[in-house]
Amino acid sequence: MSKQTNGNSFGISGRVAVISGGNRNIGRSIVLTLAREGVMPIVLFRDGEEEAKKVCAEVAEIGGRAAMYQTDLADTASLAPLVRKIEQDHGGIDILVNNAAIRPNTKISKITLEEWDLVFNTNLKAPFFLSQAVLPGMVKRKWGRIINIGGTDAYWGKLRRAHGVSAKLGLVGLTRAMALEVARFGVTINVVIPGTIDTQRPHPEWYPELKTGYAERLERIPMARLGEPQQVANACLFLASELASFTTAQELFASGGAVPLVRQTLDEYSAEEF
Repeated sequence: MSKQTNGNSFGISGRVAVISGGNRNIGRSIVLTLAREGVMPIVLFRDGEEEAKKVCAEVAEIGGRAAMYQTDLADTASLAPLVRKIEQDHGGIDILVNNAAIRPNTKISKITLEEWDLVFNTNLKAPFFLSQAVLPGMVKRKWGRIINIGGTDAYWGKLRRAHGVSAKLGLVGLTRAMALEVARFGVTINVVIPGTIDTQRPHPEWYPELKTGYAERLERIPMARLGEPQQVANACLFLASELASFTTAQELFASGGAVPLVRQTLDEYSAEEF
């Protein structure tokens, strides 16, 4: 790796990581952050092939090596064969980051069975079946990291996202349950909970809050600003590293202080009080 790469500070140099949705936004930041620590990132993407090629090129620019595989996470039957293909091509998978998700903006009365299944297949079933496929290798090697990416809406609820909220909260339960089964084998499974992050939205019609500049969300964030993808990636780096070898079945919030127990707005608790 180049001088820009730290290499051994987190103890994961030489590991192989699979990152779903690694071609843009938070996923891209996770890919580059792990690559700087000597990890070989493997980018899973459904669309945005040019973005996937670009992030792989960025990894090469900092002296690393990356690979990319196009897949539809909603086709859950295809995920185990995909993992076997990656293992054949690159050896064992040491780190899995289940980042990709979709969040359609649909009223309860308008959610169809097809849309419900699409959201659950992508947001909850895909993380499970990818995890199920990589775990045997991790258990055999007595080392592994699975990091699921959740969301604060899973705790507060969100209008017109009943399916997305349900799947994301289910992801928290899945994290806890899986973590307990494999903890004795040196495999940790945790979930990072991003707050409102400043990202590019491929489906802006799903995000009416964009029209108001996230004004309502900002009232709920004690730090009074949006987060950045890099800040979520930093949380993932910690959980992937040897520094977190005794941390499992946990929820790590990267949300500017917006957590389930912090309900007050900035008007109720402001810096002027100090």
